[in-house]
Amino acid sequence: MAHICGCALIIVGAVIEARYRSYLDFISSSYLSAPCILIAVGVLIFVVGFFGCCGAIKESHCMVVTFAVLLCIIFIIQLGAGIASYVMRNEVEKFLHEQMLKSMKNYGLARPGVLKSWDIAQHEHACCGTDTYEDWRATTFGEEYNGVPDSCCKENVSGCGKDIFNKTNPSKTDINKDGCFEKLKGDFKENITVLGGVAIGIGFVQLIGVVFACCLAKSLKNQYETV
Repeated sequence: MAHICGCALIIVGAVIEARYRSYLDFISSSYLSAPCILIAVGVLIFVVGFFGCCGAIKESHCMVVTFAVLLCIIFIIQLGAGIASYVMRNEVEKFLHEQMLKSMKNYGLARPGVLKSWDIAQHEHACCGTDTYEDWRATTFGEEYNGVPDSCCKENVSGCGKDIFNKTNPSKTDINKDGCFEKLKGDFKENITVLGGVAIGIGFVQLIGVVFACCLAKSLKNQYETV
């Protein structure tokens, strides 16, 4: 059971971490640490589970009790991480909006990370700018090219975003109309909710393992006393 829980945490943590990493310039490193913690806890559970299996096979009362205690400690850590994720979910909106507006000003200015984050966000979510494509007007990139990045275009062709502000109603004909903030906000909140839910859910499954381990430890102790 512990091995299954550990693998589940590692997989979920790895998938969300990979997803977050694409938007590293939009979020604080503390948000990226959440899935990393989940991966670390998963590895720890996997190791502790192996320890518990050895204790059960060898019928070692000491090893089984140690396994139960370690699993209980990990449960407390997971519960705290799960609650922290839900609290973080309510803070992500303001921080994300501020970071997106701030990072737009650095687009194309020898900041490959910012360029990559925005191009991925705008292409994958079919959006443009933070709240609207007009946000690009107030950036160095927008002033220089009188337009938006090519990743805003409905058909991503080289130079398709240039001089877009000279066109009539470009949001309906050439580029995606919606801003990226609302779409990314929903994406981040969903991922954080998944992190918290998985951490808490698997934590309670681990509690069942703790109960079984305690029962086994008691049974082994009774055997020793009988002998």
